[in-house]
Amino acid sequence: MPAGAELKVAVDDLGEPGAEPPLIALRDWLVSEDALRGRVRLHRQPPLPGHMGSTMELLTVALGSGGILAVLIQSVCTWLTSRGTDIKITISAEDGRQIEVDVQRAADPQALLREIAEQFPAPGSQSR
Repeated sequence: MPAGAELKVAVDDLGEPGAEPPLIALRDWLVSEDALRGRVRLHRQPPLPGHMGSTMELLTVALGSGGILAVLIQSVCTWLTSRGTDIKITISAEDGRQIEVDVQRAADPQALLREIAEQFPAPGSQSR
């Protein structure tokens, strides 16, 4: 992925009434990672045409050199397994590529990192 690229991170969870929204909890978790600090922003998208209210929220993560994507995936996996609830995270690139991560997939972060490396190859690498 190019150094100036951003990934979008969406959280699919109904949540528990009165609990902290999972997207906010994930943002707080990610910004505690030194390598991700300053790269994670909460982004609100306007409602779809013809719909009222309820904007969709997601996180954007600015990529760069130095394995930021690997840090992001490792951190998301740790966060998911520590929560113990059924949450699905969707990570999307600007060109439409995406990958979904849930608690079961997060249990094997190394396999997920290999899949991510195939889906989101680093700049200069050969994709198959």
